Amino acid sequence: MLANTLFLCSKSIKMKKHLLVLFSILGLGNAFCQTPAYTQTNVMTGLNYPVAFDIAPDGRFFITQKGGNSAGSCANGFIKVYDANGVFLTNFYDLTDSVQCDFERGLLGICLDPDFTNNHYVYAYYNHLYAGDERIRVVRFTENANLGTNPFLVFDLDVSNSIPGNHVGGNIRMHPSEPDKIYITIGDLAYQQGNTTNNYAQKLTLPYGKILRVNTDGTVPTTNPFYDDGDPFTGNCDWIWSYGHRNAFDMSFSPVNDSLYSSENGWQTWDEVNQISRGNNYGWNTCEGNFLNGSTTTPCSIASSILPIEDWGTTLPAVTGILHYSGTAFSSLDNHLLVADNSFGRIYDITVGNPPAWNTFVSRSTWADFTTGGLTTIKEGTDECIYAMKGGYTTNGIIYRICPLGMNIEENISEIGNIGVFPNPAADNFSVVFSVKEDAKIKAEFFDVTGRMIGTTPASEFKKGKVYFNVNKNNLAVAKGIVFGRISVENADGKITTGRIKVVLE
Repeated sequence: MLANTLFLCSKSIKMKKHLLVLFSILGLGNAFCQTPAYTQTNVMTGLNYPVAFDIAPDGRFFITQKGGNSAGSCANGFIKVYDANGVFLTNFYDLTDSVQCDFERGLLGICLDPDFTNNHYVYAYYNHLYAGDERIRVVRFTENANLGTNPFLVFDLDVSNSIPGNHVGGNIRMHPSEPDKIYITIGDLAYQQGNTTNNYAQKLTLPYGKILRVNTDGTVPTTNPFYDDGDPFTGNCDWIWSYGHRNAFDMSFSPVNDSLYSSENGWQTWDEVNQISRGNNYGWNTCEGNFLNGSTTTPCSIASSILPIEDWGTTLPAVTGILHYSGTAFSSLDNHLLVADNSFGRIYDITVGNPPAWNTFVSRSTWADFTTGGLTTIKEGTDECIYAMKGGYTTNGIIYRICPLGMNIEENISEIGNIGVFPNPAADNFSVVFSVKEDAKIKAEFFDVTGRMIGTTPASEFKKGKVYFNVNKNNLAVAKGIVFGRISVENADGKITTGRIKVVLE
């Protein structure tokens, strides 16, 4: 398994000025950012178009694979089960004969019932296609010896010939204090996004561009804000919980105050994190972020619109998974929001304020950076470690386990031993000195304090033992100041370990 020791943290405070701070492998810190070091390991690899996962109380992983990326071949539309160590157990359920996996559609969201230990219920969201009949469905299975049995339709929406294939949302979550309800994200189907009259998100007669709330027995809750006659297809769409969403991607409930938080993909200008409340309007497509659609300066003009807790401007990161962390393993993250992105592979730490509502922005940090992009889901495990999925349009999906140092999740935390930089400060050339346990290819990347890459070295072969890695200061695109380095060591099996350094150039 891949094990990295990571020390990355960038922080944005209320005035939204950004400061990048990296911790060195030597343990150097900074007053602005005290994120503890952690280890990253690959729990499983080789997942085929994975999208989402949930974790059972006994540590098992239930994973959805969207099926592929073609309407004609959805051969990997499986729900899969792995044990807590990432060992494949079985295909829980096979939907390959009836899943529509073209574009953003497929077998997408999954969640386990809050009472899974007793009722063994597993819920999955998928785009159904069979004999020309296309639907958005949420189906409930009963787990028996790692197999899905007794499928029951909780939600069934006929969308034949009406959707282009994107902005279908696809995540489902259950409220621990409301175990007979399920929440569903459905996007605006990308329908006329620039037209404030025709776009679906503001229309209370349609389920698109909404977060929906449905009883687990398939009926409509009478406590939904726009409930009128119990029929979602006459009058108001009775399923609606909140509206004005472009494509709400994921949701997470807070055990602190029962709040629901969601991540939302923007169109051209702003990605968002919102706190979702009953009956509220989140502005799309009149507004995006805090501003009018397409603007970075003109404030949102809908008086009743709820503005986001936090937003991201261009280049949009395409925020995906969201997690309200409530564990103790990462004590500094307690009652924080962690948000993953698809474009860059980052996990952001958002501190929220205004207790007990916890609905205002205080600060944002880049808590982790996987650099390869593609993150789709983030969850807290039974061990209180954080699990993140690299998924979507990939045939080599990964679930990463991120744990604090000292938890002994991975005995060989690093193949890099006793790393140091000499001289430091450096007026000219400097050497990175460390040891490796076996022959390896080694390369280095260097960054300034803004995170801009300022130099690299080609991968070179080194024998096991002591390594002296020499760096010419003149090859770096900065003459003076603090420079951070990432040293990558790849062994013969392709296992990569990284270490980080900090050097001061004079």
